[in-house]
Amino acid sequence: MNESKTPLAVATFLALASLVCGLAIMLIPDLSLSLVKTWTHGIDYSTIWNPTVTFADIIVGVISAFIASYIATLVFVKIYKAIAK
Repeated sequence: MNESKTPLAVATFLALASLVCGLAIMLIPDLSLSLVKTWTHGIDYSTIWNPTVTFADIIVGVISAFIASYIATLVFVKIYKAIAK
């Protein structure tokens, strides 16, 4: 695993996923809720669901997802390389 490319790839993927998710909640909130409910059987999200998302919220989410996943993946790669020696 490459210490610069792997974290960048994972962070880019998760930032894009965050962007798609945020836009989906903003543009099609009912469908988004229905989809999430199929992934977590038995949890009723309708009591906590608040589809009021601003574009600023989405941007902050994308940036924070990128940073957090980059750091987490970088740590993972370093641990993996240390163990794999």
